[in-house]
Amino acid sequence: MKKLSVVVVDDEGPALRRVVKMVNEHPLLELMGTAMTAGDATRIIAETKPDLLLLDIQLKDATAFDVLENLEEDTFKGKVIFITAYDHYAIKAFELRALDYLMKPFKPERFHEAIERVVGNDKVGFHKVRDIMEGLKKSNTELVVVPEGIKNYFLNRNSIQYIYAEGYYANFVMDDDKKLLRISLKKLESLLPHSFVRVNKSAIVNYNRISELVNNKSTIKLIMEDGNEFQVSDAFSHGFKKMMHELLHTY
Repeated sequence: MKKLSVVVVDDEGPALRRVVKMVNEHPLLELMGTAMTAGDATRIIAETKPDLLLLDIQLKDATAFDVLENLEEDTFKGKVIFITAYDHYAIKAFELRALDYLMKPFKPERFHEAIERVVGNDKVGFHKVRDIMEGLKKSNTELVVVPEGIKNYFLNRNSIQYIYAEGYYANFVMDDDKKLLRISLKKLESLLPHSFVRVNKSAIVNYNRISELVNNKSTIKLIMEDGNEFQVSDAFSHGFKKMMHELLHTY
């Protein structure tokens, strides 16, 4: 099988070298060049016309989407795997679902899995990337990515009303669906945007979906849009009040 030519773009030296090492060790890949800036990336991609682009989403001087928008379709018709350290704003790009990505830090096994998936999927060419980018421009949808083992789930954060624990699982209650995923609330706290706040040991709520807040002297009760109620426990009351203060002063 003919090797796929690859260009790697990452503005972090150690991360770039690590990906380059994985590319060089993969039997189906051939490294054509590397870049650490958007300008260099555009130039190298135009010169080498790689089959596959491993592209860090957040560069110092631009984003991955700036790089892709600056490319002519006759210059690059290859496939793309995004690399990210999990940026809440950039991650919405994975509304695309059809594309794969690598979330730092990733193991060689995950790298090989991404390569196999992209190589075997004809739907992830550059034309697909462009279609997705255009769709993102027309949509204000912001996604959160929730990892579960080797899978990742893409959820519209605006539709999530609240999340509650069920043993080792988290139950996401959304406008028109529920999803039970094996992940702790503690881990979710570090992944979710600031509008989500932990209210007790068993629940996280979307502040924007609170219908009513009842603040008594001793307790804080939250009534959500669907009518469900949560009490803010003493252990989380300080954090909740602080978050509420910050959010109220943001708008």
